Amino acid sequence: MEPSGNPEIRSVTPIVERVGGKAWLYWGVAALAYLVAVHQRSSFGVASLDAAHRYHVGPALLSLFAVVQIVAYSLAQIPVGVALDHFGPRRMITTGAFVMGVGQLLLAFTNVYPLALAGRIIVGLGDAMTFISVLRVTTSWFPPSRNAMMTQIIGLLGWIGQLLSAIPFAYVLRHQSWTFSFSLLTVTSTVVGTFSYLIVRDRNPELLLNSWPTRKALINRVKITWAHPATKIGFWSHWSSPFSANMFSLIWGVPFLVKAEGFSKSQATTSLTSIVFFGALAGIALGYLIGHFPKHLDRISYSVCTLIAAFWTLVLLWPGQAPYSLLIALMGIISIGGPASLTGFAHARKHIPLENMGTADGIINAAGFYSTLLAMLSVGIVLQIFGNYSLTSFRVAFLTLYPIWIIGFIKIRKYHNQLERHTS
Repeated sequence: MEPSGNPEIRSVTPIVERVGGKAWLYWGVAALAYLVAVHQRSSFGVASLDAAHRYHVGPALLSLFAVVQIVAYSLAQIPVGVALDHFGPRRMITTGAFVMGVGQLLLAFTNVYPLALAGRIIVGLGDAMTFISVLRVTTSWFPPSRNAMMTQIIGLLGWIGQLLSAIPFAYVLRHQSWTFSFSLLTVTSTVVGTFSYLIVRDRNPELLLNSWPTRKALINRVKITWAHPATKIGFWSHWSSPFSANMFSLIWGVPFLVKAEGFSKSQATTSLTSIVFFGALAGIALGYLIGHFPKHLDRISYSVCTLIAAFWTLVLLWPGQAPYSLLIALMGIISIGGPASLTGFAHARKHIPLENMGTADGIINAAGFYSTLLAMLSVGIVLQIFGNYSLTSFRVAFLTLYPIWIIGFIKIRKYHNQLERHTS
């Protein structure tokens, strides 16, 4: 089959009609693994100023902690997607949890900056194995009619994982040593990995393969999957929505609030919980919209991105330090981008077959982290040029977000038109 033109990829057919108790158990443990994975991922966001002191680094080098983690996560998505199609979610979730534990353990005990970077790379690789594997558990054990809402619930659990970083982990880090705090992350990841292996089960395991595909087969699978316009619009939908919230919560939110807006460190970390609260509410609403208006996914993406960009504009144009209420509102608005990014997977569920679903999900999931990477690195470079964390420096640095939205808008429109022609 040639990947060019309009590839003949059939629609997904239901694989389960009724949901039993075992399905809820498998899904519950897998979803818990994702909650812990997000906790592992976002833990460094509340520790960024401590890391700057521990490793004696400035803004650009500090940003590399988040950058290398996101690079590892993003680059691993397609190989992980292919591996998921071959080995199944149970082994992928388990492996991911243990890999993250190793990365956090390295970070806990090293005082050497390059080794600490290596720890974050390892965390990113383990994290990369989790989300799309949990999506596969959902697709395997629940009927298509429930997928949109179940996916949003998974996203909600991810916000809770971020909440665990913003409050309990931040508290532990303030009152215990760096080594103790990050060792605790190792323990939680190892425990959830063990539970995943013992409890989660693959549907139709006899269909899974135990060998890696040939190079030619792998390349053909990726080309065929990417050639479908549903994958492309899914990619750019995921690119456009979550990056400003990710950038803010993973690394630059706490420095911005503390150094530029005058928050205390505890106020800043606690304020990040508003991202979780509003993201949870948005997830429920968007789960309903995505499930009931599948023909208008592009409009959902446009509307959310426009709202987020408009609120950033209001904050950046505000004379002097912004009011506390406005900053909380900003965090609430940008949180909508996370649930909205899941429209990308909704495109894949409608048009991509199950045997290619892992590959498609890997491609789509990478997009939001490519844009996050670009945003984090751009902000860090501008701050390094200014040489400080002043309000003016942050305002100029945050202007780098706007080209990312513009690119996303253009691409969504292009591939929306292609998908309509393909399905007509």
